[in-house]
Amino acid sequence: MTSYQNMPLYSVNIKIFLKLGLIGSGARTMRVLLGLVLILTYSGQLINFCKTWNEDIGESGMNFHVVALIMHSVVRFFVVLKKAKKFERFFQRTEQWFTDIEQNSDPGVVRMLQDVITHARKVTRIGFYTSIIGALCAYIYPFSFEERKFILDIDYFFFDAKQTPFYEFFFLLQALILVPVFIFVYLPFANFLLMSLKFGEVILMDLCTKLRNISNQDEATQLRELKECISYHEKIITFRNDLEYLVSIDGFFHIALFSLMLCMLLFFLSLVHDIRLILTALAFISFHIYIIGITYYYADNFSNESLKVAYAAYDTPWYEGNSELRKCVQVMIARSHRPLEIKSGGLYPMTLENFQAILRISYSYFSMLQGFNQQ
Repeated sequence: MTSYQNMPLYSVNIKIFLKLGLIGSGARTMRVLLGLVLILTYSGQLINFCKTWNEDIGESGMNFHVVALIMHSVVRFFVVLKKAKKFERFFQRTEQWFTDIEQNSDPGVVRMLQDVITHARKVTRIGFYTSIIGALCAYIYPFSFEERKFILDIDYFFFDAKQTPFYEFFFLLQALILVPVFIFVYLPFANFLLMSLKFGEVILMDLCTKLRNISNQDEATQLRELKECISYHEKIITFRNDLEYLVSIDGFFHIALFSLMLCMLLFFLSLVHDIRLILTALAFISFHIYIIGITYYYADNFSNESLKVAYAAYDTPWYEGNSELRKCVQVMIARSHRPLEIKSGGLYPMTLENFQAILRISYSYFSMLQGFNQQ
């Protein structure tokens, strides 16, 4: 049994990855099955979208959003699958770090870590309770129509998916496999990123505490403790680099698709009058704004916390030390002036400022579509 699967920081999310076979050495058959279901559904969605895009522009907007949502889930599935070893090493190092802070750090930092654990469990519960409600609505939604309808609209070239026995097969496939897989891939990945960012805040606070606790008794002790802090800071930078490597591709797709998805949902909302479709669109809009908003909020907090390291380094008794100690302080301050940002695709920093820019871009696209539609 892997030791990191019981780490309270990530709660049940690691266990889900292990059960699905996304990380770890076993469950190869499970990985292949889940991958086939996702690809089969996604290809059916694309075919359906291509066949129906010019029939109803409002419904085409909703179909585009659902296609993009499943595409994002497919991306997350294969990102974890391809980088499974990297994820495992990241979890192992985080677990060791987590244990070290619990046992050796300042009591204030340990209390902060316990608060993060409580927060992690709360976020995980909220996410899964919301997903259960969403799944129930998804199951009920097709039965609110008189004609046959899937949870996710699909079509194929060589047969009619809505004819017996294909309809029953694909409906059960979506209900029993696709919806649970979507929940158990999409949400644990989001929770992993959120909790990693919160843990990043804790280790930055731990570093600031270590810097402020540097003794002013003798130069040798000061220099040794300061060099330990510099090494600790390098470790935090590596943590940030590893985290960005794991989520960078997913973040790029999230940014690239989110503006279009939000735009299409708003456009769809302005065209339809069916209360079922309006509620569905509002639920999707709320879901996406919450997911990307809270992610960028946590990433922004992590980035802002990294800037406080420079102030903590300046507060050390460097003025009483020798030239080597002063150079070490200068190095620490210089490195800390550049914030530790998580970038989508290695290009686009996850900050609240950029989140606001994304919302503005989405509304601009929406206004442009409305203008074209009214002409």
